[in-house]
Amino acid sequence: MTDDVDVLSRRRGPLGAGRLEASGPALEMADEPFRTLVDVRGPRVAPTLDGAGGDGWVWPLGPDWWLVDAEPDVVPSLEVRLAAELRAALGEGASVVDVSSHRTVFVLSGADALTVLSHGCSIDLERIAVGGCVQGGLAQTQVAIGRAGAELWRVYPRASFARHLAA
Repeated sequence: MTDDVDVLSRRRGPLGAGRLEASGPALEMADEPFRTLVDVRGPRVAPTLDGAGGDGWVWPLGPDWWLVDAEPDVVPSLEVRLAAELRAALGEGASVVDVSSHRTVFVLSGADALTVLSHGCSIDLERIAVGGCVQGGLAQTQVAIGRAGAELWRVYPRASFARHLAA
């Protein structure tokens, strides 16, 4: 039987062997391909990361719709642990779906991050408050863009468009 560490070391992100890594005086870009991503719809109360451990975000995508972004699972399974925990906590009427393989995460930070994102996006991102999230097009790719800090952005493209967006 293969141990869990061996399985995790064999994973490949949407960018293949390459990674999105660029840095300059006012901009850093990187990908985080193995985050735990869970789509939650239906509950009247936003899901939380209580008990999930580690850093994460709960992004509002629409009325009664959230994208939960948490630390990667360290044990391979058919479904991420967080999805089962959220499903149990939110109860009847909630739709909780593991979308970790559906999307990937690009992180842009620095004074020029907003400028770079604004060149390919028609949404006025400057108006997005910290903790806010919008969906739209970025470089002809459907994405969710979350503002995690004053100069920190998290971009969630579909995994199949990751190479296009990175280029």
